[in-house]
Formats: sequence, C-alpha cells, structure tokens
Amino acid sequence: MSVTNSSPRRGMSPSLFILAQVVLLATLSTGIAWALSSDHQASVPSLPRLRNAPELVGPQYDMRELITDDQLRMVLVRLRPRLRHQQPKINHVDHALRFWGADAKFADPECLSGEEMRRMLTNMDVFHEYWGDATRDLITPGESGWGVRTQQGAATASHVDHTLGTLAEIGTPLDFPIKSHDATLTVRDLLVGALRDFRLNQQEYEWTTIAAASYAADDGAWVSREGERITFDQLAQRIMRQQWVQGVCYGNHRLFTLAALLRLDEQVGLFQDAATRDEIIAHLTEATRRLVASQNEAGYWDQNWYDGTQTPVDEGLSDPLSRRLLATGHALEWWAISPAEVQPPRETKIRAGQWLATEVEKMSDDSIRDNYTFLSHVGRALALWRGALPADQWSRLECDQALQINATPAGENEDSPPSQ
Repeated sequence: MSVTNSSPRRGMSPSLFILAQVVLLATLSTGIAWALSSDHQASVPSLPRLRNAPELVGPQYDMRELITDDQLRMVLVRLRPRLRHQQPKINHVDHALRFWGADAKFADPECLSGEEMRRMLTNMDVFHEYWGDATRDLITPGESGWGVRTQQGAATASHVDHTLGTLAEIGTPLDFPIKSHDATLTVRDLLVGALRDFRLNQQEYEWTTIAAASYAADDGAWVSREGERITFDQLAQRIMRQQWVQGVCYGNHRLFTLAALLRLDEQVGLFQDAATRDEIIAHLTEATRRLVASQNEAGYWDQNWYDGTQTPVDEGLSDPLSRRLLATGHALEWWAISPAEVQPPRETKIRAGQWLATEVEKMSDDSIRDNYTFLSHVGRALALWRGALPADQWSRLECDQALQINATPAGENEDSPPSQ
C-alpha cells in the first residue's frame, strides 16, 4: 500500500520570486558599489602625515683649513643680497633666501633682509611693489591647487617647487600666511598642491622631495591625483636611477636631495625599507669616487665631474668659470650635509674651498650678479663647512662692521670729518 505525501510541493509564488530577485540585486549592487568605492578611495589624492614646523638639516662639520675666517668674511660680504631695486629676478630672490635664511639682516641699505625676501615671495602686495601691477601674481591657482609660477620669465621661479623647497629649508611653518588677492592661503596650500600634482616621472622633482621630506611626520606614503602611491623609498630610487649628470645643475641637486633624505631619515624616520639607506650611501660613495678622480689640480670641477675623460659640455653655459663655480659649489654643499662614510679626502675639499674663495675674491660685481644663483650655493657651502649657517656666520664674523670699514676711504674713520 503506497503512502502519499499529505503536504504536496508548491511552486514559489510570483510575488515571492520578484522579492527574492530584488534582494539579490540589492546585495550585488551594494557589493559592487563598495568595491568601486574602495578602488576610488585608493586613487583619490591623499597626503602623508605632516608636521607644522619643518625638520631642518643643519651644519655638522667645521674645517678651518677649507676656508679661513678672513676668507669666509670676504665671500659673504661679496655675496650679500643687493636686491633692493625694481624687478629683482625672482630666481635670485629665491636663491638668496635659501642662502641667507629668513633671519638674515644687513646694514647695507642695498640689501634685502631675509624676511623681506620671504615676504616678496609670499605676499602678493609686496611682490607687486617690486614688479608692478601689470605682472601676474607669483602664486596662482592651478589644476591641483595653488602653486608658484615657474619658468615663465624673470618674475617667476626657475625650477618646479624651488620656492616651496626654499621655504621648507629655511624653517617656514605650514601655517605661515600667504597673501593672495583671490584667497586666504598658507604654505600648507602650496605643499598640498605640489603633492597632489606630483608624478614620479616628472622632469624636476628634487625640490618637491625636499619639501615633502622636511614636513613629513613619519614614513607614510601619499597618493597623487593620478593614483600613484608614493613613498620616500620610491623617491630615492627614482633619483638614483638617472644618469649621473642628468638633472638640474649637472645632477648635483639629486645628490643633495639624497644626502638630505639621509639626514631627515635619521631625524624623523622616512624610509620604510632599511635597505634604502644603504643604497643611498653606496650611490653617494660612487659619486664621491668620481669627483675625487675628476678634480682639476687647481681644485675645481666642471660639467664633466662624473667622468674627467669627457669634454665639458653645456650649451646654455659656455663660460668655463660659471660651469666650474656651479659644479664645485654644489659638490661642497651636498658633502657638507653628508655622513662621514661618503666624504672625500680632506685635501680634496680643501683644494675646492680654496679655489672658490680665490675666484670669488677676483670676480667683478657684474660677474657676481650674473652668476648669483650658482654663487648662492658657493657661499652657503663654505659657511656650512665652517659649522654654521650663513646668517650666523655674518654675525660671528662681524661682516657689517667689515663692510663699513672697507667703505671708509683710506686715512679716514667714522669719526673723521669728510675729506675736502
């Protein structure tokens, strides 16, 4: 006898089926939306953790044999920033501010103080006092945020983020105000714009790296507007993979940036991979080996510092003295902040320092003006090698008094009546 099921199977009702489909579609939509949102968040520009006051890289050596007090006093007096005139080249102001710092003060009325130079670069009212109302603002909005106009003539900066890097190197805090006619800004706005716009393959990246590293609070990465995740390890690798002479100033700014990253990593902890430090030290050691091998017996280097068997070539800088000031001053500057293990023999540095001091003393005022950007690195390097920043050396060596004495005609002093 067969047994029948008293609860026969029933098909799903149409309304229940539709409800199930709605729930399924909603679940799938939520999952897809979450995935897209996560992917979007990964590509949205993000910033590293930042400190308001930048970490500074200061002097660490004092070599009296490299340059004497009298020589350094002469160099600093000759390279004082005589920029109090209409339409001073902004790249001169920018370099002079980095050279002297915001605290520098000079008795010479032709000189701008450090704070006056910083105000010219960050206060558009002051900028227009020097450059006139017809000139566009130096600081303007862009696609990724605010930035400094660059390579658009004498009223603009000479390199990408050079002004931002300068502000960082001289200790300008992120909340330092920038006066624009269009918005209320701070230095943070410039840094945010630079980081969002940064690309690992951009042509000039040394000063963006310096600024980011100076204000970084730790080894955190950031994401550019193109979705690139960027770490300081990656930046170091990017710098080291180029040919020796590639980049601004015969590649020397890349070497300075690497040396600065080493110092800032010691002070803050920038690198996520401990091997990065070893790779940088090896790279700088090789650069030093090349410099030692190529140094001219007179003490200078030229565009061919990376290989002395090559003929120096610089289509934009045909004057040999300009090339040699550039190459020699920059080399001494990055060595001044580098660790002991990458240093050349003392004699190498002494010959370079003495050559620079001798050449600066012989230069005409016109030649100093024409080479001022290169010479700003010369003066800063020589001051660092005597254990202090240029503004501190100016005070220590009583350069204002020396300048006043030198300006007094022979046989007279300040209390003497004027000669008839």
